[in-house]
Amino acid sequence: MAEPVSTLGRPGPRGCLASVAGALVLAVIAPAVVALRRWQAWRRGSGLRLEVASSTPAGEGRRRLELGYDVPAAAPAFRRRLTDAVVRVAELLRRPGDVYHLVYRQAGEDEAVALPLGPRLQALGERLHLLLSRGSMAGRTVVWLALGRERSLAELVDPMSCDPELEAERERLLAAADRWAMASSWVVAGPSLLVRIVLVVPAEAEAAVTAILRKAST
Repeated sequence: MAEPVSTLGRPGPRGCLASVAGALVLAVIAPAVVALRRWQAWRRGSGLRLEVASSTPAGEGRRRLELGYDVPAAAPAFRRRLTDAVVRVAELLRRPGDVYHLVYRQAGEDEAVALPLGPRLQALGERLHLLLSRGSMAGRTVVWLALGRERSLAELVDPMSCDPELEAERERLLAAADRWAMASSWVVAGPSLLVRIVLVVPAEAEAAVTAILRKAST
């Protein structure tokens, strides 16, 4: 007597037809998607664009700068250039006793990350470059603060309630810095990497800071 043959796990006729149909659709769509992406990249070009969106007062003796970068997504060197530019800004504005801090909240998290980085420019640059490259930070806002050594980040930030994605909270933190502060965010949109930077700096340093950040796009 012949052994019964199990058909458990084998696709039936309809399953086979669906698989074939799916493969055919992919075979048609995939080249079109690749072609569309190539066309978008070609249309965008390889240039780097910078827009200084605004410069407005930010309290007595301070200015608020907004800058937007639009660069090719496949241009990893830009993140390093922007990091170097921000470190140069920090060096320009540096005072004895400055300590750097960052604040952000990951999507879906109940608490913000509030991290003192210490007084070293290298630590500031390393962390900035890391967060400009980490995929989980796409679309998230990071606030960077230069505070005097005598001030604690805990005085400004309650991790349970602080959310830099909220405009009011972001602006409160930017206004609280002793010397300078920055909010950064980035996202990849098609062939473009879009980076937004907001800085609050001493009014007398506005021109020099803007010049340094413009060079990151050249």
